[in-house]
Amino acid sequence: MSAPDDLDPLERDVDLAWELYDVQPTHPEIGRLAGRVLAQQPDRTGIRMLLALHLEARDDIAEARRILLDVVGRRDRFFVDAARRLRALEQHECDHAEARRWAEVVLQEEPDGWHDRMELGASTAMAGDPVRGWRLLDEAVAHCARTDADDLRHALASRALSLFQSFAPPERFVPAAEEAMRADPSSEIVGGPLIWAYVHQGRFDEAEELASRLLRLDPTDGLAGGALQMIRDTRAAAEKHEMTLADVHAAGLVAAAWSHMRAQVLGTDLASALAALETVLPPDLRAALRPPLDEEAARSLSGEREIATWHDGQEPGTGALWGPAGGGFRLLSGAEVTAMDEAIEAEPDAWPEWPQDSLEDYYSQVMTDDAGGYLVATLGDVVVRRTGADDVHVAPSLADWFWDRVSDLGGRDPRPRVQDDDDAGGTT
Repeated sequence: MSAPDDLDPLERDVDLAWELYDVQPTHPEIGRLAGRVLAQQPDRTGIRMLLALHLEARDDIAEARRILLDVVGRRDRFFVDAARRLRALEQHECDHAEARRWAEVVLQEEPDGWHDRMELGASTAMAGDPVRGWRLLDEAVAHCARTDADDLRHALASRALSLFQSFAPPERFVPAAEEAMRADPSSEIVGGPLIWAYVHQGRFDEAEELASRLLRLDPTDGLAGGALQMIRDTRAAAEKHEMTLADVHAAGLVAAAWSHMRAQVLGTDLASALAALETVLPPDLRAALRPPLDEEAARSLSGEREIATWHDGQEPGTGALWGPAGGGFRLLSGAEVTAMDEAIEAEPDAWPEWPQDSLEDYYSQVMTDDAGGYLVATLGDVVVRRTGADDVHVAPSLADWFWDRVSDLGGRDPRPRVQDDDDAGGTT
């Protein structure tokens, strides 16, 4: 609703700025209106908050943060709102330690809200203390049940999603998601990940039933539809090869599917890592990378298609350009991988470290150090493989290997901080 004509011009600017923000947060007129108001009333904290929100929407994160810190420093009635906004901003920027600090500030000021407790648990888990973070999520649900029972289904869904986002293993995520689904059987945001978690655990019938139920509620549900198609394709392939779904599960294929689905949903997949890497490549490394293949050419060659359509290999002898943590490896081209695969198939006894006898033996060569070492993606992890030596684990997945390079080069890394398995309760 537009402001009345008899409203003070300054108040009209305030109302118009908020109206514009509600419909188009990035509209440049918002900044001009806010600036005009602040020029006359510089202590008007509410309009400073609006300006910060507008700048954040326009990806001017540094200036938005500066204004929010200024609001916090004023210690007026907008203090907690500004602290919450800083918490959200730092979460978005993947500075989880700073997000946790602001979550603690909010709770010190207003300790009664279950949602603020949930945010502290989520940021704590993402900042590198998953066991404590997950315990705080449980405490937030219990607090909601005591103080705001009407919101309990929302709290249960929030806990499940926070567990999912903080890479909780299926064994921890599934019970929380099941409880959320009992409270709200139509919840797509919990149901989709739960289907895939069931698949990870080998509970194919339950996964299929839940996927079918969610698709009846919403035929456009992509997560449910993709899971249902995957289950049916896997069942058909298993029958064709005289295998059971239990055999496929034991081979690790469905565990890989769960990890891939979660990474896609959270934006931590290989494609996202390569896109982020493209923005931080040093000039000398960029010059050493070969042009990408088109989709058709990539399909005709061996190797990882997503990488080939990003850059099809790297000039020999330039592996050091990835930095010390890169191990001296450089990208193989699709043609190089194809030639190597053909050599292995023609004379397998000459390549004893490259078995091809079962599903568990799956591998895909990605990089080489040009000295007989290869960086190889398997079903379970990424390893360095050399003749006459055991494989050496270097990363949980290809996406993780490339996200590590993004982080090494100063880029934004959206993953939770890496934990030791004993501390994290089995996070990947």
